[in-house]
Amino acid sequence: MKKIFLLSFATLIFISGCNGSDVDINENIQVPSDIDITYTKGNANASVTITEYSDYQCPFCARLTLEILPLIQNDYIETGKILFVYKDLPLPNHKYAQKASEATYCAGEQNEDKFWEMHVKIFENQKNIRREDLSKYAEEVGLNVQAFDSCLDSDKYKNLVLRNRQDGLKAGVEGTPTLFVNDVPLVGLPQYEALKQVIETELRK
Repeated sequence: MKKIFLLSFATLIFISGCNGSDVDINENIQVPSDIDITYTKGNANASVTITEYSDYQCPFCARLTLEILPLIQNDYIETGKILFVYKDLPLPNHKYAQKASEATYCAGEQNEDKFWEMHVKIFENQKNIRREDLSKYAEEVGLNVQAFDSCLDSDKYKNLVLRNRQDGLKAGVEGTPTLFVNDVPLVGLPQYEALKQVIETELRK
């Protein structure tokens, strides 16, 4: 899939992203999983879907979650204009990202809202997301820590995260964050006003 880097006058709208160019892309690989869970926000019947592929150790992904997503939430999710979909794409040079992704699904087992709370908590503390840190954050967001630890240590969601990653690679994702506004791929951390232009264009179709 072709990447696009949009220019608004002379200003590059994408600040930067985390490099995934060393990812081994093999489109013939099928990662098995008997679990199929995707967390979304917004209107399931919306004409515009934003799908984010993200990595919990990528600082630009953290900025997207902590700075840009609240604006999307206010302008488009709460107003029912879009559906937002989150997908994991842990990069191979980020050794804690895979387990961090699994931790969010273990949180979501206890309550769907806890998935999003853990999602934000990890990004807020992404310099400290070793295995022991994840248990601490589980307690801070109000989870049953014993159940959380049992889930995380069982590798229950390992294949789900790997499959999300493989789906992203097949879609042409080579770095994070990558957003798809419907079929329009946006690579890197966008300036919000430029992202809005893409969203509004898709809404008018």
